[in-house]
Amino acid sequence: MSQAEYLIWKGYRIKRGSLSFCRRIEQAIGGLAALYMSSKGVKGVDPYRFMPHEQQPELHEMSLEEYMMQKFGDGEAP
Repeated sequence: MSQAEYLIWKGYRIKRGSLSFCRRIEQAIGGLAALYMSSKGVKGVDPYRFMPHEQQPELHEMSLEEYMMQKFGDGEAP
């Protein structure tokens, strides 16, 4: 596998997640179970409760200004 192909697959995995078929099934079933529970009137259903092998992603709160600085920099021309 070439360096370029490796970087393409790395980008795909970062964007789309694991290539494991079993893990994808678990994620789909967890999402559907949470959707079903929400449709029955349960409030605040966390899909990760139905995915025993998944780790819930950490939430990093930031202000709009911090987000803009992270995405677009300070706005000064190089």
